[in-house]
Amino acid sequence: MDNHSERLPVWTKVAYAVGEIGYAVGPGTVIPFWYTIFLTDIARLDLRLVSLFWLIATVWDAVNDPLFGLLSDRTRTRWGRRRPYLLFGAIPFGVTFALLWLIPPVESQGLLFAYYVGVYLLFEAAFTAVSCPYVALTPELTMDHDERTSLVTYRMAFNIGASLAVPLLLGLVIFPMFPERDPRAFWVIGLACGIASILPFLSAFLGTRERPAFQAESAPPLGESLRFVLSNRAFRYTLSIRILSWMPVVVAQAVFAYFLIYWTGMTEDETSLVQGMILLVAFLSLPLVLWLSRRFEKKIAYMIAASTWTVVMLGILLVPPQTKWPAYVIAALAGFGVSAAHLMPRAMDPDVLEVDELMSGRRQEGAYTGVAVFVDKLARAGVLALLPAVLRWTGYVQPTAADPTPPQPASALNGLRLLISVLPAVLLVASVLVAYRYPITRQRYAEMRRELARRRKARKGTAPASH
Repeated sequence: MDNHSERLPVWTKVAYAVGEIGYAVGPGTVIPFWYTIFLTDIARLDLRLVSLFWLIATVWDAVNDPLFGLLSDRTRTRWGRRRPYLLFGAIPFGVTFALLWLIPPVESQGLLFAYYVGVYLLFEAAFTAVSCPYVALTPELTMDHDERTSLVTYRMAFNIGASLAVPLLLGLVIFPMFPERDPRAFWVIGLACGIASILPFLSAFLGTRERPAFQAESAPPLGESLRFVLSNRAFRYTLSIRILSWMPVVVAQAVFAYFLIYWTGMTEDETSLVQGMILLVAFLSLPLVLWLSRRFEKKIAYMIAASTWTVVMLGILLVPPQTKWPAYVIAALAGFGVSAAHLMPRAMDPDVLEVDELMSGRRQEGAYTGVAVFVDKLARAGVLALLPAVLRWTGYVQPTAADPTPPQPASALNGLRLLISVLPAVLLVASVLVAYRYPITRQRYAEMRRELARRRKARKGTAPASH
């Protein structure tokens, strides 16, 4: 199949990419940015229980994500392997997300903890049921190297665009409707985002078609499948780049609310607008990141963006206390790097599947996606579990009904500053070093495609004739 025949119509790219709205609104934006502070400051769950909450979530994801990836590889229906999960998983995903933001009428910390753990595990199961098959569709829709980058760019445009709309909605509409730290504001956020997460996955179901040839192939046994995934050297590189680039995003999302409220003196609505600034510049930077990846290589585009982002994150240390305007400048400068962190690792992921097909002779997009989605969630959960522990170690004062925004000791403020600046910078430097050694170039990918085409032709030539 030539590359021209692998070009996708714009409407197919759009219909598929719309699904990113469901991915981005809740799990990608609201949970990383607001859920820990919701648990600690609004629901007032003990800091130790918040850390335990995220630890349990991480363990659940370790089982949940690879399981759904392997299941989707083995699903056979008239709708395909991936699309049925989008159809039947969208509503449970939206409903369970809304329930995360309800504060049950209980006084016991144990019962409060049990409620949030139980609902979150249901939410993560529903989220994985739609997200793994959704992401696994990317390499099935086109086999062209640059067209895959274009498809992922469409995805990330909707992802970042939706992520931008959320803080604007929160900062300009929802938070101003309620008093500061009002639990009703968070319930409205959960309800609105839960509803908004349902239709995008249904759009991806209706607007895409799977390759019948891929469904006709049998998936390898589970043990063999995982062995090929873990032995894929190129995949180990993309995983490393993915986690090292995504953790700074999660750190910025999770710690920024605390940093902006307690260090710069911002309100909740102002904090949302700073988040919106980051995402606006990230959205506008997507064409530049795409151009760099086509002008050079995917890894070079990432290395340029990540290097500039490292300098920006260290610049946070220069923001004076109780001063708001530098936060907007830092947010704008960080947008280019955030754009590359969203786009480039996800554009690299589909290319490693050809490496696997050369090794195993089969396609198993779901298995790879399950592991990749787990890595995304591991990065998120790891940071969110670390944050309440750091707050506790540094003497963070939890709000009470009488004092919803208590003054924080210098130790807690400095801990927040180091978390949001030095930690992301170290991770980004490590990601640049890994990206430098990433082995799949445009030339290498073309060689793999030619070899796979030769093998398929040879298999057809040796197939027994039917009688």
